[in-house]
This record gives sequence, C-alpha cells and structure tokens, in this order.
Amino acid sequence: VESGQMDVVALQVVTVGQEATEKFEKLQAANDYTEAYFIHGLAVQAAEATANYLHEHIRRELGLAEEQGKRYSWGYPAIPELEDHFKVFKLLPAVESELGMSLATSGQLIPEQSTAAIIVHHKQAKYYSVGESRVEQLMK
Repeated sequence: VESGQMDVVALQVVTVGQEATEKFEKLQAANDYTEAYFIHGLAVQAAEATANYLHEHIRRELGLAEEQGKRYSWGYPAIPELEDHFKVFKLLPAVESELGMSLATSGQLIPEQSTAAIIVHHKQAKYYSVGESRVEQLMK
C-alpha cells in the first residue's frame, strides 16, 4: 500500500447449476445409465469449458499474454484444502445468493458440476504440489 502500486487477484466460480445434477439423478433412478452418464459428462465439460473461457477473459481484461498466469482450484495439488472454499464464499456472497451454490461440510462445492479458482497472473506462475498426493498417501 505504501508503495502506491496496485495489485489484482482474480477469483472465479463457475457452475452449470443444480438442474444438471437433478437430471442425472432422475435418469439414474429410471435405470437410464447411458444417458445419465452422457448428461453428467456434458455438465462436467460445460463447467470446465466455462472456467477456461473466464480465465481467458480475465487474461484479456488484465492485458496478459495468452499463456501467462495459472488457475489454481481448491482440492487440487497446489491448494489441497477444500475447506478454503468457505473463505471464497465469505468473500463472494453472490456465489450463494445469485448462483445458488452451497458447500458440503467438507467444503466440497454443491452442485457437483462447479469449480472455484484463484487466478495468479504473474509471468513465473507454475503448477506445483503441496505435500503428498492422495495416491502417495494411500500407498503408505
């Protein structure tokens, strides 16, 4: 603050909505497993594609190079703690009121076909792991 320089952090939250989960569950209950998994896959890919689109939009807004910066999501190796989603929801109350999202007690996003991320725009940002992976933990 004293330097007079400003910095920016981008948080993004994406969901395809509860309707996708409800449609998946309805198809499963009707034993239409093939269609259910097609719907599930489409919803997952739609959420990820939207997250990619927003990441690119943020890059353009900040005037960044095409591949500059990284998107880190909670629950993945760089930010393994799902409980940190509670902090995101506190910072962005519209996630609940406008998007209709919620969190499980574990911090898992609801509905399932949703993502949340922090976008780091530094030129040297890289993907990395914190601690052991879940596979490494299970192999002990």
